[in-house]
Amino acid sequence: MSPVWAILAPLCAGFLLPLLSIFRKKAVPAFTVSIGAVSSLVSLFVAMSGWSGLSITLGGWGPELGISLVVDRISGAFLTLGAIGFPLSLAVSTEHFGLSPWRFYVIFFLSWASVNGILLTGDLFNLFVFFEIFSVAAYLMVSYPPRFWRAVEASLKYLILGTVGALFLLLGIAYSFMATGQLNMAALSLLLLSVPSATLTVIAGCIFTGLFVKSGTVPTHFWLPDAHSSAQTSVSALLSGVLVKVSLYGMIRLSYLLFMDAGIGIMPVMMAFGTLSVILGHLMAFQQEDVKRLLAYSTVAQVGTILVGIGCGSALGMSAAILHSFVHMASKMGLFLVAGVLVEDRGTRKITEMRGLFFHRPLFVLLFCFLAASLAGIPPFSGFFSKWYLLRAISEAGYIVPSVALVGGTVVSAAYYLRIARAFFSFSDEPPAHRRPHPVTFRAVLFLSILCLALAVIPLIPWFRDFLGDIGIYGMSGDLYRNVVSP
Repeated sequence: MSPVWAILAPLCAGFLLPLLSIFRKKAVPAFTVSIGAVSSLVSLFVAMSGWSGLSITLGGWGPELGISLVVDRISGAFLTLGAIGFPLSLAVSTEHFGLSPWRFYVIFFLSWASVNGILLTGDLFNLFVFFEIFSVAAYLMVSYPPRFWRAVEASLKYLILGTVGALFLLLGIAYSFMATGQLNMAALSLLLLSVPSATLTVIAGCIFTGLFVKSGTVPTHFWLPDAHSSAQTSVSALLSGVLVKVSLYGMIRLSYLLFMDAGIGIMPVMMAFGTLSVILGHLMAFQQEDVKRLLAYSTVAQVGTILVGIGCGSALGMSAAILHSFVHMASKMGLFLVAGVLVEDRGTRKITEMRGLFFHRPLFVLLFCFLAASLAGIPPFSGFFSKWYLLRAISEAGYIVPSVALVGGTVVSAAYYLRIARAFFSFSDEPPAHRRPHPVTFRAVLFLSILCLALAVIPLIPWFRDFLGDIGIYGMSGDLYRNVVSP
């Protein structure tokens, strides 16, 4: 299947919804659900077609001049992640908001289209364009509905820092064009080797500063805890589970394809900032009394964990980073969805005031504990296997501090999740303020829990380890990517 359909399906939904709301308002609910399912299936089909590599150039131009779309094993993995996360967030949004606020769903589908565009584009300029569409949609989703001042303030902070990140990203892309006259990533991977190291350092510094800001990497993480904790539950789950992975994908693609062989030391820099994010993210999460802010700071730490895997500069490190991306998506989306239900029940986000919720929502609380254990990396849950592969990759790369940070982060995260669980299982004479059914949310959390369970089992299967290793080996090779673009 042509990669362009993974972008067009959600993009068409974003443009058709306003027209339907004017001329066929009764058709909006059915269309929203249907196009969400179609977009997910199309993304999965495109991801599967990318196992052997597929590239198209729009407009009949060559890859050096035209708009190039490339799907390979790396982009296919992240397309699959989005094809799981976006429909789950959409389903929970329909339960929370209903299907009448078509403006929200316009933003939602534009976000989905831009994410797929980032994952598929083969040139730097369109990467920037899709990142800007993605960012604007994310700012608006954080502030929806705009009657909550906390969400509007978080969105404004996200906007300001996101604009700074976009400026650095654009500067890096402009400098790379000035140095080589090219924007196609396959061509740049060869041309940048002849660029002076000082110029290359400036280019990489600008591009990765922009991506650090957009991913919430320490020390540019200030927007993330506010945005992820202040947004509505389905949006918080999407932001932490899927959207932060887009910038991490950009780091994987650009670091391995463009800069790893250039001799400018980009991998140790990513390892250092990843380690810093792991340490600070877990320590800040441990201090939180607000359950959603705790989960948001945990995301900062998990971004650092994935970044440590990328910074190993090896096939094993990349494979482990991708596996942990899936573990974090499944676990963190489920944790945010359960937290949203329990916060609504109790009418507060303070952990100390959420006592006794196990006796009112036993299944939700048990699933929360399972997902927390998975994300923390407690054996034999899924996070343990992804962190085990990460520790092996770090050891092979010869680093000590990141290994200590990763193990220490596991202990600290287990401690703050145990603090939440203790509150849930404590007795309380005060009944919940609200208790309305959440059947769609429960099914979404149950699906994510099953996915976490699967991610704990399949690493034990030899063919899956080979499959995951092949993705890492493929991502390490610039020649394989170039052969897909220009066979």
